[in-house]
Amino acid sequence: MSATAPATLEERLRRIGGHLGAYQVGVADMTPPAVRSAVQEHGGSWLAAFPRAVSLAFRLQDAIVDQLPGDHRSPAVARTYSFHIYSSVNDYLDEMALLVARAIQEEGHAAVPVPTSVAVDAEGFSGALSHKLAAHLAGLGWIGRSCLLVTPEAGPRVRLVTVLTDAPLAADAPLDRGCGSCTECVEACPAGAFTGRAFDPAEPRSARMDVQACADYREAAKAVSGVTICGVCVAVCPHGRRGGRAATAPSEAPADA
Repeated sequence: MSATAPATLEERLRRIGGHLGAYQVGVADMTPPAVRSAVQEHGGSWLAAFPRAVSLAFRLQDAIVDQLPGDHRSPAVARTYSFHIYSSVNDYLDEMALLVARAIQEEGHAAVPVPTSVAVDAEGFSGALSHKLAAHLAGLGWIGRSCLLVTPEAGPRVRLVTVLTDAPLAADAPLDRGCGSCTECVEACPAGAFTGRAFDPAEPRSARMDVQACADYREAAKAVSGVTICGVCVAVCPHGRRGGRAATAPSEAPADA
């Protein structure tokens, strides 16, 4: 009888993620100069030095997200969505990342679980690392016109967390896909925050999104619902709404940035 080959560290991490409830798990190569520069901007040289990132996604509850386009200012819908995402799911992802990081450390490598939602800039708009960037590089999805990560089946109905590491993990390839001609999120945004431009890693986020307009709209919504959420762009994406059956064209921007 032939002995079963021992699982690689990549396989072990995917199993851990799956056991903990991750919807997707991927490994990103963080060594390209443009990627290091993007991480350096907010996370500093400490985080930019890590060559790999383990990206984990958790799928949101469709029954909640489906209510957002028409009722995102309803207190019952808005507060349920806010608690579901910003309390329950974020906390769960942070715990998931901690356990993945522990498994990496037990193998003798360094690992840093980057918090899901901790801002490091004065405006409160940027974290130490773009989880969307890591997830895109790890092959989980692509960056859509909404500036959200879009997965093939769940669309943007996911939340993300990242574990940076120096472990010599085999990196996954980014998806060579994009939104094609779809502009549903652009047209549905009640704040008019999206310009409609496709993702281009050479352009700043401001070329695609007015972050302040989004923040102002969500702050105004708080006067009605009690929480600063909207989520319309998450709900209207055809990929999540139709179970991933929406047709897509090749990405209009390079898939490796």
